[in-house]
Amino acid sequence: MSESDQIFDWLNLPDGAASVSLWNSLHDAYAVSIRSSLLARSVSLFCEIEHLRLFHNFPEGWQFILNLEEVQSARIARYAVWPGEFSIPKGTSRAEESRMIAEYQSKWREESLTWADFEAKVTSEEEQVFDISNATLAASAEGTVALQICGNLNHATYRVIFLRAQRMTISGSDGQTFAVDQFLSFGAAYWEAFSRRGKAIAETGKPD
Repeated sequence: MSESDQIFDWLNLPDGAASVSLWNSLHDAYAVSIRSSLLARSVSLFCEIEHLRLFHNFPEGWQFILNLEEVQSARIARYAVWPGEFSIPKGTSRAEESRMIAEYQSKWREESLTWADFEAKVTSEEEQVFDISNATLAASAEGTVALQICGNLNHATYRVIFLRAQRMTISGSDGQTFAVDQFLSFGAAYWEAFSRRGKAIAETGKPD
């Protein structure tokens, strides 16, 4: 199979594929609804990011919407924890602790779940949200995107989303669209201000 024939997928990214972390804006976001259409080949994630809404003075109820078009793959996975013994000895350095945890987690088994069941469980009416901890977007030279989103369903069960589509756009509740860099700038501004407040409190005992 030639390189041009390879499927661009998160689990099969070619060398040199460009990727960008979406952590700045999607960390601590709640996906309150996921809507997909097999006919339209679309998946839309409706996200409430309250700290960004307040910081940037968006109106009450504002949502950011990740719209994926010409969707080619939608998968959801869980991790079965390795049942063997694991403990971190007292006095272990932070670096060694991180290495031990990474080695332990490498023994976990990824297991597939049904996308339709997951999508049905993410519903604001029943307060079942997907609490996003991290997200990364990769793009091919041809424009195809691969998206990985990690988080907890209803703050309880860890899940990982994998989506592949021909393109992704980001919009707001009012239909306004945002480039990825613009969307990330909202989060970067918030976390920069958050860091400044933390430093001010540490130095003076009160926020600036």
